[in-house]
Amino acid sequence: MKKRILSILLAACILGTLLTGCDRNDERAGEVAANAANEAGEEVITLKWYMSLPSVAADTDQIIDQLNEYTREKIGVEIDYMPMSDSDYMEKMPTYINSGENFDICFTSNWSTDYLQFAQRDGFLDLSELLPEYGKETWEFIPEELWKAATVNGAIYGIPSYKEMGWQGGIYVNSEMAEEYGIDLSKVKTLDDYTEVLKTVSNKAKAENKKVIGISGLSSPNGFALLTPYESLVGNGALPGASAVAEYGLFKDQSEVFNQYATQEYMDYCKTIYEWNKAGYLPADPINYDQDTANRDNDFSNGTLFSYAISYAPGAAEAAVALYGHEVTFIPLMSPLLETRSGLGGLLAVSSSSKHPQKAVEFLNLLNTDEYVGTLIRHGIEGTHHSTVGETQVDKTMGGTLAAENNGYDYTFGWQFGSPFNQKWDVSYPENIEELFHEYNAAAVSGTHIGFTFDSSNVNTEISALTNIVAEYASALETGMVNPEEKIPEFLDALKANGVDSLLEEIQAQLDVWEAVK
Repeated sequence: MKKRILSILLAACILGTLLTGCDRNDERAGEVAANAANEAGEEVITLKWYMSLPSVAADTDQIIDQLNEYTREKIGVEIDYMPMSDSDYMEKMPTYINSGENFDICFTSNWSTDYLQFAQRDGFLDLSELLPEYGKETWEFIPEELWKAATVNGAIYGIPSYKEMGWQGGIYVNSEMAEEYGIDLSKVKTLDDYTEVLKTVSNKAKAENKKVIGISGLSSPNGFALLTPYESLVGNGALPGASAVAEYGLFKDQSEVFNQYATQEYMDYCKTIYEWNKAGYLPADPINYDQDTANRDNDFSNGTLFSYAISYAPGAAEAAVALYGHEVTFIPLMSPLLETRSGLGGLLAVSSSSKHPQKAVEFLNLLNTDEYVGTLIRHGIEGTHHSTVGETQVDKTMGGTLAAENNGYDYTFGWQFGSPFNQKWDVSYPENIEELFHEYNAAAVSGTHIGFTFDSSNVNTEISALTNIVAEYASALETGMVNPEEKIPEFLDALKANGVDSLLEEIQAQLDVWEAVK
């Protein structure tokens, strides 16, 4: 599947002089750039790209200047790049779209600048006809199931980031400690199997007069929804509105749409965690502990935390060794699950206000399939931000000579920029990382309702109330802080009183329509 289309030799051939007047704050300079021509005499189009990132790297302008050298010659395009931190982006980008601001490309997802909302409001352009012609390589490269997930009312409004397909719940374990304590992790297949592991850790640590937390990361929504898989029909695994996935053998007695909190599986799960908590396997204040990931990472590094629940990505355990300073093993408790929300975790959309939609799709095609572009946008400039290692890797430390705090540009995985399969990978990943991804994706189970997107407009009041009820009860139940036999009936009564039946009925009604026309 690799789309290693352009070599570094080709990139070297087209390095030309930079156009002058590139100050983005200078209106006249912007006009000059917009009307410039590349060496072939073609007009160069300027595309404005709004991007959401954890933080904006110091040397971003250098990278965009070099990117523009390449794209001007390759497709007659240069980028007016407008990156923002995730928090700023979530606040500002919806306003830009709603105000009708003229731009070309933006990041969107199910957690920031709501993809479904703006697709349905015509904030984004329908790319269904443009992609096969102007983004042909990307169109053929990204699997059909991801295109289904991105489809809204029969149209595609964004290019999903093709990386791991779906999510896989399981447990990160300090495998060096496990070996020291004589624990065979290969025997753990279910959550119940893990009880004996936690018991051994507790007993061994006490014998050494050490305080070791057995497991963390179980508070909602990372507890039950992560370790007892079901397909979410509302795009939020914490809200009621689930559907069983036959391959997992769970929820067999449920209707097509059900309240996962009213199942025997939920009661059994909460009872297991309740016993774990009473036995002292969890942090003393598990909810607040789970929110402090820096403290968790520190404890996991120094051996005072044995394990934590996580949604896994291929190669993550191998890469975690450098972070934690000890070997890490991931124990999968399910095969990967691909559902609609999995494909909406990050997309790049073309604005309906774009004056150059064909060129925007051409650029997005390069971003997803061109190795030079993929490596540059993630790792920066060779010799400044990384060194090349072999044919497929880079080293952001440049052989240990460049400290992380002095590296002005690094987005090691860079899923926000589209498919990571068109990059050279950082040496912190195993050399066979792409093989690991493809194995993971091949093992993924597809939910029955991929492509179904729920319109919440008729039940917004109920969803708001139910969200509050889930927040009030679920984390306490899923971290074993309260007795489930006492609290789950109270939880279910509160859900019923606040409209859970209306929500389930609305989901089923929309699902019936979707199934009739798909």
